[in-house]
Amino acid sequence: MTGVIFLESPRISAEAGASVMSMFFLIAGFYQSVIAIWTQLPGYGWQAANGGITSPLGVLLLVQWPISGLYAIGLFVGIDLNLCGGVWPALVRAMGDQ
Repeated sequence: MTGVIFLESPRISAEAGASVMSMFFLIAGFYQSVIAIWTQLPGYGWQAANGGITSPLGVLLLVQWPISGLYAIGLFVGIDLNLCGGVWPALVRAMGDQ
């Protein structure tokens, strides 16, 4: 049912998706930063940096909200995936050095 709604009104769906993604980025970035600093596992700085970059992406998405829904979802998801692709191998390498 949700897919049908997204297909019938793609512009409104993109704006709603951008709103949801901005909240996701804000919450996930804050959570990553807090957990990284709280647990302080080896290589925790990389995870804290990932959270420190992900939260501002959510803020940027919210500030430009109705217009940003048309382009930003793919852009910010790509940036977040690239960050995760660099952070997790660095964490594994740091854990292996112990």
